[in-house]
Amino acid sequence: MKPQNLLIHLILGCYLSMVVGQNPTEVYYEIFVRSFQDSDADGIGDFQGIIQRLDYLKDLGVTGLWLMPIHPSPSYHGYDVKDYYEANPEYGTLEDFKMLLSEAHDRGIKIIIDLVVNHTSEQHPWFLESKNANSKHRDYYVWSDTDLGWKGTSGAPAFHPSESGFYLGLFWSGMPDLNFRNPEVVDEINKVAKFWLELGVDGFRVDAIQHIIETDGNIRNTPETFAWLKEFEAFIKRVNPEAFLVAETWTDTQAIVRYHREANLDMSFNFPLKGAVLDAVQKRAATDLAFILEQDEKSYPEGAVRGIFISNHDQIRPASSLNIRRDVPRLKLAAGLLFTLPGVPFMYYGEEIGMPNGEGNKDEEKRTPMLWDTSLNAGFSEVSPWYKFSNDDFSLSVAEQTNDPESLLNWYKTLITLRRDHLALSQGLMQVVPTGENALLAFKRATEDETLLVLANMANKPLVFEIGDSTGTDLLSSEVVSGSITVVKLGFRVIRLEE
Repeated sequence: MKPQNLLIHLILGCYLSMVVGQNPTEVYYEIFVRSFQDSDADGIGDFQGIIQRLDYLKDLGVTGLWLMPIHPSPSYHGYDVKDYYEANPEYGTLEDFKMLLSEAHDRGIKIIIDLVVNHTSEQHPWFLESKNANSKHRDYYVWSDTDLGWKGTSGAPAFHPSESGFYLGLFWSGMPDLNFRNPEVVDEINKVAKFWLELGVDGFRVDAIQHIIETDGNIRNTPETFAWLKEFEAFIKRVNPEAFLVAETWTDTQAIVRYHREANLDMSFNFPLKGAVLDAVQKRAATDLAFILEQDEKSYPEGAVRGIFISNHDQIRPASSLNIRRDVPRLKLAAGLLFTLPGVPFMYYGEEIGMPNGEGNKDEEKRTPMLWDTSLNAGFSEVSPWYKFSNDDFSLSVAEQTNDPESLLNWYKTLITLRRDHLALSQGLMQVVPTGENALLAFKRATEDETLLVLANMANKPLVFEIGDSTGTDLLSSEVVSGSITVVKLGFRVIRLEE
């Protein structure tokens, strides 16, 4: 074994030994249950509907699902929980959910669920009881006799008036913040996590991780939050050593890195990279993206797993955010980067068919029903859906794209298969390669067994990359290349370099 290959082998071995509960080749798929598939003709997606679509997800190459909140809630989105131990009755029963777990696991698909613990619904029994100043639940929340003047996540007042004082609600008055300085609250959340882990879930996506514990008006990334998360990580590992947490680390890279270094976080979402990828594709410039990729390699500690994505339920979908609506070449280019950059890819339902946002500005427009076919209600339901479809052109649907070899859907399948078949793309070392072209990104992914060169051309014209005396094979086209490699406009190539 060559010395440099031995070094790669040792580093990779150390990295993989530190990844608990995650397979580096995994691909996750985020589902808003309400909008995925309706099985009982009430216009609302449900657990049985997901079961009906599991074979589609397996064929796509998905190995894990992230379900947005599944608990009872007064809102359509569920991020204000009123009962942590039950399933949203609009989605089904706990028995339905257990059937979903079983059916998914039978297909080799894991399931993680949203764990919303920074706050509850104002309708949660704990909060209703906490309004009584003498209740044992008073200290489950952050109460004050006066408005302390803190600002919430949107810059609005964070303390809200009530008949028995002011309470903290960083997001809004309907989401009162739990008090994690109270050991009883910590114990309660541990019990919730234990319940769902023993039911069979494979882990959690922790919502609003930045805001768990506040200190004197500082509502983000406090030392107390890191300390709680470290203990919570240890707790879930005691319940299930293979379980894992992925956190909504919607912050800058240096703060994200602290969640790994100081709290032993299993996986973080790389929000800065998401923005950099879409900016590069939209602005036809790769320089800033190359810089961020180099900084990431220097910043993240060994063993820190990054969840990478180009869309989620809080973001404008790429099919709408890129310059031209349904710009398929740019969507394909962004997807190419998603499945070749370091980290575990997360897709948002409908991303693989280029579903756009709806016409309005509400969050509901980011979470519209899935387009399955060209029937009256797009195969989502037998009746009108809970919310209008984002697009009345059902040719965007799964059914219409399945048999088109050039479709975005089949491009996603190709990329997922490529990533699965070449471990360099999922666990290889990363090195950005200078190109001399502002719009051309080049990087290598390498294991001891292979070195892959990835080329992404953001420009609206062909660009050339020189590999000198090297030779290789384009894994997407099977073309043998050497010397000067042409990358067509908005083109994407993955070259396996020969020794």
